[in-house]
Amino acid sequence: MIKIQNLSKKAFAKFGMVLEQSDKKKVFSVLTGDSAAVGWRIGYLIFHPAPVDSMENHPESMETFEPVSGTTVILVAEHKTPDKIEAFLLDKPVCISKHVWHAVRVVSEHAEIKITENFDVESVIRKLKKPIDIAFV
Repeated sequence: MIKIQNLSKKAFAKFGMVLEQSDKKKVFSVLTGDSAAVGWRIGYLIFHPAPVDSMENHPESMETFEPVSGTTVILVAEHKTPDKIEAFLLDKPVCISKHVWHAVRVVSEHAEIKITENFDVESVIRKLKKPIDIAFV
C-alpha cells in the first residue's frame, strides 16, 4: 500500500519542486527553467478514474502538473529506484525533474490538469508489475 502524502516543498524535493511563491511580497518570480531547452508547449489533460498500469519519465524535459479541477494524486519515483513509488495529493502545481518516474491517478469523477514541458519530449514508459489503484480505508 502506498500512503498518500500532503504536498510540501521538503517532502517533494527529491522529485522536483512545488511551484509556489516563497516571497509573498513579490508579484512575479521565475521559479524554475531550463536554459538548454528549445521551445516549450502547454498541454491540457482531462482524466477519468482508472488504475495506473505504467509510469513514464522524460530524460530531457522537466514537466509541470498544474491542477485545474477535480482531485488527483501524483505518483513519483526516483530514476534509479522506479519501484519505490511515493504518492502526493496534487493540490498545488509541481514541476517534475528530468528522469523522475511519474503518473497521475484521478480520485474524483474527473480531473483537469495543465502541463508544460519542452516542445520535443522523449517519453520512457515503464509497465508496473501490478496496477496501482486508490483504496479508501
